[in-house]
Amino acid sequence: MIKAKNISTLTGRLKERGTAASQLGMGVLLTVLLAVAGFLYAYNSSLMYVVYLNDEEIGFVKSDTAILDYVALLQEEAAASWGLEVRPDQHIRVERVRRQGASAEDLLVKEHLRQHLEYDVYAYLIHVNDKPTLAVRTYEEYQQVLDKLKNSFVSGRSNAVVREIVLNDRVEARKVLVESGDLYSADKAVEILRRGTDRRETYLVSRGDSLWTIARNKGMTVAAIQAANPQLEKVDRLQVGDKINLVVPEPLVDISVTKVVELVERIPFRTTYQNDSRMYRGTTRVMTRGREGSKEVTYRIKSTNEREVQREVIKEVIVEEPQDQVMARGTSTAPVIGRGSFSWPMPSSFRITSKFGPRGRGFHPGVDIGAQTGTDVLAADDGIVAFAGWAGAYGILVSIDHGNGYVTKYAHNSRALVVEGQRVEKGQRIARSGNTGNSTGPHLHFEIVRRGRALNPLAFFRR
Repeated sequence: MIKAKNISTLTGRLKERGTAASQLGMGVLLTVLLAVAGFLYAYNSSLMYVVYLNDEEIGFVKSDTAILDYVALLQEEAAASWGLEVRPDQHIRVERVRRQGASAEDLLVKEHLRQHLEYDVYAYLIHVNDKPTLAVRTYEEYQQVLDKLKNSFVSGRSNAVVREIVLNDRVEARKVLVESGDLYSADKAVEILRRGTDRRETYLVSRGDSLWTIARNKGMTVAAIQAANPQLEKVDRLQVGDKINLVVPEPLVDISVTKVVELVERIPFRTTYQNDSRMYRGTTRVMTRGREGSKEVTYRIKSTNEREVQREVIKEVIVEEPQDQVMARGTSTAPVIGRGSFSWPMPSSFRITSKFGPRGRGFHPGVDIGAQTGTDVLAADDGIVAFAGWAGAYGILVSIDHGNGYVTKYAHNSRALVVEGQRVEKGQRIARSGNTGNSTGPHLHFEIVRRGRALNPLAFFRR
């Protein structure tokens, strides 16, 4: 049998062993808990918020809400700066990720956003016939564009009263998002809408064309045509069939303006003739000089983009009646003094800018010889000056009767160097070329007439 003393001793030993085991278990548990805590700390400390700008990673931050609040603050600042509603142009994304060893860099991320974040603005995009053109900041600026666009076609002439201004195109503004760099001021928008784009075209020179007529018909300047065509060194170099490059302004908006304009116009005088047997046939002399009259005319003029398209007379009042001019006209047969052959009426060849024959809707009874103003004009044959002076569309005209049925005419001169009745010799200087009368540029218009019928001058001699 086990004695009581032995039992007591055994019990004490078991208690000691139980305490030791309990202490060992607690130590293991504590170690496990510390390991788990360390793992959780390491795991949590590796979780960060990464910020993306258009899918480009720009850095790590501690809090997603803090960085999004900062983005909202930047947007408010941009809106206040522009005075407009704005929206970031780039996409901003914040994601929670686990990055071992990464550290937050809030200040660097914020500075990057401030430097690189761009904005679109809500502005008013002007459409012309549903086609987007340009944008202005506000609807009020859009209204200013319309007003200034209309007023830009109103001249300050005191004799003109604007009756109507009409936009021929449908113009409207729509509020949309646009890039901030695409905004225009009202003045710049008006300039662009008026000037429009440059339309390039090729023009084929036809009979009777000159740089002046082409420029006038196309609403351009001669300088603009020459700039687009460096090969045109002189204005008298055009030939039928030449190709000319044109850069023609094409407005984005067509505007029609109707004005009432009061003008004082000249009334040309009539010329009557009285036969005089003391003068040679083909010669004339002024007996009573004519005097132009004047009238006040009120027109209703419609223009589109500053080009007149319609003119209507509303009222006409005669201020002063014209006085007829009376001319003496010779009836005697002049002696034959011409040599019967013609020489070139200028010191050198020069270029023919318009030939004899049909031109446009009319007929050109001579040849046009391109020459700078002031070039000597020479008598093509011996004869007597039948006329020297102003002759309407001819400008300053010299006409020579050669006494053999032929008469030569020299038109558009800047100055006549002979007088009526004066006898001249072949090759003698009789005038200086110019640009008077119905002329689109400096040149000499030369005619050869036989018994009232115009003939082709180039058929009489070779240059």
